[in-house]
Amino acid sequence: MKHVFTIVGLVFAALFVGVFFTGRIDSKRMAHVASRVGMQAEALDALVPRIASQTGATVGTSRRLIYLLACSGVPTSATIEATAREAARITETLRLSARQAAARVLSVPEEGATSPFRDC
Repeated sequence: MKHVFTIVGLVFAALFVGVFFTGRIDSKRMAHVASRVGMQAEALDALVPRIASQTGATVGTSRRLIYLLACSGVPTSATIEATAREAARITETLRLSARQAAARVLSVPEEGATSPFRDC
């Protein structure tokens, strides 16, 4: 009977791994979205620690916010830092997700066909 449970456990583990890798949301890298705001990927990456240190947001949250803002294409290279700073403050004070904060700062729908985040 022990062997049956071992085999069932291995099958569940294999299914979990399969679902994890096939069900992930494909996200583009900074290099793919940087051109949408007229910047280089290195310049966007340089914003991450600045936003994190100025707002108290984590580096991961700051990176996600900058990625979402660049992917949306709404801010420009001149406004993305200020927009990201404001969105990071919103994530910290209101405890919203990065996507919710970015949508709130840009005053755009978070989901749907008209959302600038639809392919992000």
